[in-house]
Amino acid sequence: MSRRQVLIGSAAVAVAGAGLPGAPAFASGRSGVSLRWLGVAGWELLFDGRRVLIDPYLSRLPVFDKEGKFIADYPLSVRKELVDQHLGARPELVLATHGHYDHLLEIPYVVEKHGSRVIGAETHRHLLTAQGVPPDNVIVASSGEHLDFHGFTVQVFRSLHSQFGAYGYFAPGTLTAPPPPPATISDLVEGGSLAYMVTVRDFSVLFMSGTANYVEREIAGLRPDVLVLGMSGHANVYDYTARALRATRAKLLVPSHHDDMVTQLDDPALPLRGNPGAAAELTETARRIGLAARVLDPEILRWYEL
Repeated sequence: MSRRQVLIGSAAVAVAGAGLPGAPAFASGRSGVSLRWLGVAGWELLFDGRRVLIDPYLSRLPVFDKEGKFIADYPLSVRKELVDQHLGARPELVLATHGHYDHLLEIPYVVEKHGSRVIGAETHRHLLTAQGVPPDNVIVASSGEHLDFHGFTVQVFRSLHSQFGAYGYFAPGTLTAPPPPPATISDLVEGGSLAYMVTVRDFSVLFMSGTANYVEREIAGLRPDVLVLGMSGHANVYDYTARALRATRAKLLVPSHHDDMVTQLDDPALPLRGNPGAAAELTETARRIGLAARVLDPEILRWYEL
């Protein structure tokens, strides 16, 4: 896998959804729910003083060499100062879409710091407990769970990982027991992928955000208000974007996992937004299939009132 392959699959057409200072014009701000992109596939929801994280990953490990090739044995490390700076408030819940390093790496530190609970598959629980997360802090889910957190609900859906040029992906595998403490990025295996829909009162956000693949029958007819959709690595997934939009018919579309993954958050060269082709592809696909949806092209670390 090369650095370029991380971003393949988005049509390079006109940029959509450029933001302005303050709440964006295309968001009503009436739901009481705010959304923030943490970069890569990381997201934060805020509502009624409560917080939910999805795949928080701020360390952005430099896992490509000078030739742009992927370093599969790159050592794991967490930039705790960035987590402290940008995720200082306590999330009560963290949702893990799968076990790869750019999704699971910082969850143990978040749990250690805040005592948050995590939802993930069995493999994710084993990976987290191997890194010191108390087993009771992890809610094991597979598909079909509809969990009531008394003020909001979380529905869990079976999903699939993106498939790259050879129809495979990095670090596949599942676990039935905790492994030795993970040391390199290859030790954090995928372990099954999940999608989540978070509903606050009658407002819902569907996070198909961690991968660029899905099980269409799992999401058909959900009708979320917001769809956060993984937008890299889907070149070999048939009719990826149109099928997702037809199945869910969301009102607001938000791309995810569409930046370069490695430029540090404190690097002045970090682009505010990800690959512009991702939002453009969502815009063009919605137009083509006749879906009256708006597209938000988010800036990293900026809050949006939905």
